Amino acid sequence: MNSIWHDIKSVFSHPQKGMMKIILANTILFICLILLKVFFLFNNQSEQYYSIFNWISLSNQYPVVYGRFWTILTYAFIHTEIFHLLFNMAILYWFGTILSDFISEKKVVNLYLLGGIAGGVAYLLISNSISYFILKGPALLNGASASIYALVVAAATIRPDYKVSLFFFGMISIKYIALFYVVWSFIETTGGNAGGNIAHLGGAMMGYFYGLNYRKKWVVYRNEKPKVKTFVGSFTNDYPIMLERDEEEIEEDELNEILDKISKSGYDSLNKIEKRRLFKASQKNK
Repeated sequence: MNSIWHDIKSVFSHPQKGMMKIILANTILFICLILLKVFFLFNNQSEQYYSIFNWISLSNQYPVVYGRFWTILTYAFIHTEIFHLLFNMAILYWFGTILSDFISEKKVVNLYLLGGIAGGVAYLLISNSISYFILKGPALLNGASASIYALVVAAATIRPDYKVSLFFFGMISIKYIALFYVVWSFIETTGGNAGGNIAHLGGAMMGYFYGLNYRKKWVVYRNEKPKVKTFVGSFTNDYPIMLERDEEEIEEDELNEILDKISKSGYDSLNKIEKRRLFKASQKNK
């Protein structure tokens, strides 16, 4: 037990490892809720468990949310089923790793939080503005899926032709994975988990606009050779895609994050973009 506790402490005390912190937070909360549920049910105090559960889940009723404003975010760390947790955390790690090649891991964490908030806001607004959903009555929302959708769609917006290997399908571009997620959630807004799928779409929308905003900082070259370029990834397109960051100044926070990564893991741990940004900063200071 001491070694497990030590490993957990080392992750949370590390200045990076943002995705692992999110995965651990979700897992720890899941275990705690399961243990509380067993304890209270064995003692015939199920109302105590549901009181705690309601206190951190997001209601679709405005008066409840006014009194529990923190639930607009806490719901995104709550799971009640093991396979829901495992699936969400696997996708988080998978697409978070793809995103971290372009945006820092810290920004992946920020997008996770923004996606959760966007999903919660969409859930509240739609549940209280369309009669079909209003008639469904009070409900609670929990799970990280809205945040996960934000990461998936952001990755597909920034790097649509990045390919991954899927069982039975072979190599497939992540833009099609994101498209499937979004279309399926839209269809399922009329199903039993209507509120959850509304939140998915809210998170997806946040990821899309986040990705668009990020792409504005890059210039895409097709069939031409820019003076300064960084080749990003391997694509099977008919033409190479070169991405070059705009000549914007590197911010102090970004520079400190890169330097901290070097001190922790060495220069070779930097991706190509981070190396380019560090080089630019060094040229400025000459």
